[in-house]
Amino acid sequence: MRRSPSWAPAGRGEWALLAALAACYPASLVLPATWSREGGLLESLQVLVLGAGCVLALLMYLRARPARVAMLALWAAPVWLLLAGRELSWGRAWLSGPAGETMAATALQIEPLVKPGAAVLLAWLVLSALYYRIDGPLRAAFSHRLPWVTLVVLLATAMGSTCAEGHMSCHLDRVIPTAQTFEELCELLGYVALCMVQHVVFMHQMPAKPVPGVVHGPAVVPEEAA
Repeated sequence: MRRSPSWAPAGRGEWALLAALAACYPASLVLPATWSREGGLLESLQVLVLGAGCVLALLMYLRARPARVAMLALWAAPVWLLLAGRELSWGRAWLSGPAGETMAATALQIEPLVKPGAAVLLAWLVLSALYYRIDGPLRAAFSHRLPWVTLVVLLATAMGSTCAEGHMSCHLDRVIPTAQTFEELCELLGYVALCMVQHVVFMHQMPAKPVPGVVHGPAVVPEEAA
């Protein structure tokens, strides 16, 4: 029997995430513009969050294999790396420092390989998602508890950053003088929300801690029980 998602009350972390979403625009008005430049503080924080998401995914893979959620974790790790590479403009963000001239030649040699490499990786992600049916752990986790506040923040930050860039016929960049800072704040918050969604999925799949003196029956994989 298929269960409907549980609309459980949001936790403190989710409400803090929602408060941070409301603070993005006011913060963009007071933060230094230098924080939002290519390779600036906000972009560095984004890469830090993305790197943390990748590390947590790899740790979950090592802990959960051979369960199906391990393949979901292994699938998620290169997604985090792709997002980090995009934020760093595939290395061009590092070319503004003192060593920029030295690194420029290397970047020019690597740049033609970036798009084909990303295309191959994306194709592998699609095929592996279909082959390993990684939607199973996702459906099982969301049927247990739907992180609706986090998903709302994730959607709102995606729309905010897209509009701040002037895409989708929504030109906030023409209206908001600090559109670039607002965009970077939205992206940073969106990546934090994505990490929280990953945490919800992984925590649902974690095996229960054994209680001393209690005899447990055969283990049941969560996605198979759903």
